[in-house]
Amino acid sequence: MPRIFDLNEYSEKLNNLHLIIGEGLCSNIYVIGNNKAIVIDTGVGNYANPVWPQLEELGLTPDKVKGVVLTHAHHDHAMGAFIILERADPKVFVHKLDTTYIASRFGQNLVTVEDGDLIETELGPYKVIWTPGHTEGSMCLYNEEEKILFSGDTVFSDGSFGRFDGESGDLKSIIKSLKKLSELEVDIMLPGHGPPVLENASEHIKQSYINAFRYG
Repeated sequence: MPRIFDLNEYSEKLNNLHLIIGEGLCSNIYVIGNNKAIVIDTGVGNYANPVWPQLEELGLTPDKVKGVVLTHAHHDHAMGAFIILERADPKVFVHKLDTTYIASRFGQNLVTVEDGDLIETELGPYKVIWTPGHTEGSMCLYNEEEKILFSGDTVFSDGSFGRFDGESGDLKSIIKSLKKLSELEVDIMLPGHGPPVLENASEHIKQSYINAFRYG
């Protein structure tokens, strides 16, 4: 079954922020806040990753789930959103370039976003940073004050970066995106897969950019 971690145990900056690690090919799920919760990525939404039992373990009833943010529209990040929508009525934030296959299925819940838009959370605003390469509409979320980055599948720990060989992936684009992220001040990075980076995250991002640049 999916495992839940209270990230405040690792950093005071991550107060009221939880990580749900799924089973199998399933993205990390992050939950910001308690009464007006924002869920960042939603996992694959299959039998092994049912979403609601984990949200309920965190004390979240449907009326407390106010928003869902998808860093991109791949099924291992996005399909759990439909399970959430069976019981709750959150806004679903997706970059406009990644809505091609899912926009109609989210209906009036869909909110398309672009580079520079702000998404409000109980822990402050997060800026949308458009980072194409893994998909055309991939995006990260950045809190400049706390130097926290939700990095989706664009960049991971230890110099890794996202695949670019999918339908709308592109190596040149992901190199440019990694360069953009390497110019930010990031202490904590919360990626779509794998472990969080809880200090000196900028160094991991810079190494990812170097590795991608050499690969290209």
